[in-house]
Amino acid sequence: KTVILSFGLTPRNLKVPGEKELAAKGVSYCATCDGPLFKNKIVSVVGGGNSALDAAEYLSRGSSKVYLIHRKDGFNGEQILIDQVNKISNIELVPKSTIKEIKGDKRVTSLVYLSGKKETEIKVDGIFIEIGHIATTAWLKDLVDLTDRREIKISLDCETKTPGLFAAGDITQITYKQIVISAGEGC
Repeated sequence: KTVILSFGLTPRNLKVPGEKELAAKGVSYCATCDGPLFKNKIVSVVGGGNSALDAAEYLSRGSSKVYLIHRKDGFNGEQILIDQVNKISNIELVPKSTIKEIKGDKRVTSLVYLSGKKETEIKVDGIFIEIGHIATTAWLKDLVDLTDRREIKISLDCETKTPGLFAAGDITQITYKQIVISAGEGC
């Protein structure tokens, strides 16, 4: 008997009102998956690393306006991505700001952010949350060894410490989190 664990990572949540209720109704955690649904619409991207920068650049090609909201003053991503995003005219940077609430009924209609003590509401059709992912593996702690990031440790053959229990893809300690690598390991 063999089991392959391949459940990937869980996106980090903002944990603000409206996020859970409007998930898949304008709240997204994947710009490449859902971005085409927002052609000629106003969107926001939350985050400051490479994923957020990539998402903002990608969305700027089809969306009419992209707000890039980050809680810090500068970005954590690669300088080449930061420079690229700074040159795109339909991306507006919103630094030193945190999301307070996502509004909408059946779909996202706006979001409220705080910049210092100032509260601002902007109209958006979608919000892409790009603040990282977490490994939800606590339930496996007796069956596998985990890294300090709670990823499953595997051998070159995708073996865990438990005979017959394998793991593949983003949930493991592999360096690059890409679909093609996950699919290859799964095979």
